Amino acid sequence: ATHLPHTPTMAQSSATQSYTCSLSGLSPLPPGDAVVTPSGYICSRKLLLTKLSENGGVDPFDDKGVRALDESSLIELSGGRQPVAVVPPRPPTGTSLPSLLSSLQNEFDAVLLELYDTRRALEETRRELSGALYQNDAAVRVVARVCRERDEVRLRLEGVLKEGVAARDSSSRSGEVAKRVRDEQDVSTDRSHGGADSSDANPAKKAKVDSSSIPPADLEAMSATWATLSKNRRTIAKLKRTPEEIAAIEGTDGIYAKLMTANNGEDKKVNLHKSNAKAGVLALAHVTGGDGGEYVISGGHDKQAIVYNASTGVIAASLTGASDDVVAVDGMMVDNGLVVVVGSNDGSVRLYSVGEEGELIGAVNVDDSPIVHVAVHPSSTKDEVRILAATKGGSVAVLKYNSEGGIMKVITQLRSEEGAVFSGAAMHPDGLIYAVGSEDGKMVVWDLKTQTCAATLEVFEGKPINSISFSENGYHLATSSSVASIPVLIWDLRKQKIIGTIPPSDEVGRVSSVAFDPTASYLAYSGEECTKVCVVKDWDRVVCTLNKGGKKGKKKSDGLLPGGVVWGGEGFGLGGRGGKVWLCAGCDGEKPVRFWGVE
Repeated sequence: ATHLPHTPTMAQSSATQSYTCSLSGLSPLPPGDAVVTPSGYICSRKLLLTKLSENGGVDPFDDKGVRALDESSLIELSGGRQPVAVVPPRPPTGTSLPSLLSSLQNEFDAVLLELYDTRRALEETRRELSGALYQNDAAVRVVARVCRERDEVRLRLEGVLKEGVAARDSSSRSGEVAKRVRDEQDVSTDRSHGGADSSDANPAKKAKVDSSSIPPADLEAMSATWATLSKNRRTIAKLKRTPEEIAAIEGTDGIYAKLMTANNGEDKKVNLHKSNAKAGVLALAHVTGGDGGEYVISGGHDKQAIVYNASTGVIAASLTGASDDVVAVDGMMVDNGLVVVVGSNDGSVRLYSVGEEGELIGAVNVDDSPIVHVAVHPSSTKDEVRILAATKGGSVAVLKYNSEGGIMKVITQLRSEEGAVFSGAAMHPDGLIYAVGSEDGKMVVWDLKTQTCAATLEVFEGKPINSISFSENGYHLATSSSVASIPVLIWDLRKQKIIGTIPPSDEVGRVSSVAFDPTASYLAYSGEECTKVCVVKDWDRVVCTLNKGGKKGKKKSDGLLPGGVVWGGEGFGLGGRGGKVWLCAGCDGEKPVRFWGVE
């Protein structure tokens, strides 16, 4: 019988082509091109050998990239009987169509290999990113927990310090103002015994006392007042409002909304000074009377101070006698009587008793240098009135008026470094710290307990400080300069560093004055264009903008811009109550004193 040659069936001839390459994902593979690696992966022989030549003979399927692989380790896969060997055709030339197809095939293989590497790299990157995100989330949680624990420890430590400072030996030196503010204890007593050594060790901060130091009786009265006031202000320092209370103050129907809409949304302009004098409000102060009335004291170029009853809308007194501009004013209710202190450019400090008329009861010339700030000390009584005054010549004077002899005199005078030119000042609410700013941008903090300089802060680097305001909680201090490019800076006295910055803006213009509200929750800063109120510790959040109506006066391009801004009203949202708030502001170059929230 004749045997026919064996012919592979269709199934046998296509068996090899049913494999899929693990590198390229292509299927089917050409006959004789399918191989399997020792790790069990099926690939195109050609594609795998190309990959091995690129990576130096490393198994591309090894995740660690250390296992070697060569052609001898590959096992060829074949389905059915091998076809009869034939003579391979002669290689085509570079210009033939088969040559072009071969080139395209090589490029295609290279793209597949690159795609494979890219996919592996993408998968690895995804795993690394997932791990990094998890680690970041865990780190954020740990940091949050550590911060919470740190704050709790700080609170406990502060409580321990408050209890322990009172029991310290009086010889321990605690001269830094920041420590007194932080601990809220009478650490000034410590320095009264240990201050001599510390002053000798640091002569640069030792004050030169021209007259005798503060008499013991006056110092005792001032210290007793400090102890009382420091306890009372703890309520303000610990004040925390609920969201409902905040809404009642800052909401659309809150206190500040009413402030902006009162008087049909316009400011009330009151001309207090003489019309024939140069326009300008150089100083402002606010006093709450014993009868519930509220008074605003204004100083101007007409050489007099005006006491205006904001409750009734009438002038209570015109205080005359100064021979130059009145640039500093302050007042205080003493035994149901209003006393007003006035400082002028002629270097004099005058004290008035305001009843039905303003009566001059004392006057003294400090050192023939213009006065930049005056303040009635809270220890004052009907019989003894104590006054702090800062002069442009670089001195701080403590004055006393005694009703028994009707004499007013300087009892202590402190001088700063040679050549200092003071431009603004403020007294701490407790009365034993006095901060003075100079035209070179430095601020000197005086400790009145020991009559020494407790700190010197670099505030504006060569630019004048024209306004300083202490917060009622005793912790924060705001400073401003009338230079247009200078921001308002807020300091923490406990750390003696800046904790807030209000950048300058054309909307406000040059800032003439700053003032904290009685609850230490809001800060008002007044400029040539308008007055704004922002939230303490959230300085960028403005809750109220009070625009000036009518003529704004002639603007000064440079130099100091005297003026003032004061708070008035009652309640201020304390204890869940509502209340009424009004503001008053004025500056040099403008005739009227402007009121917002006053009908």
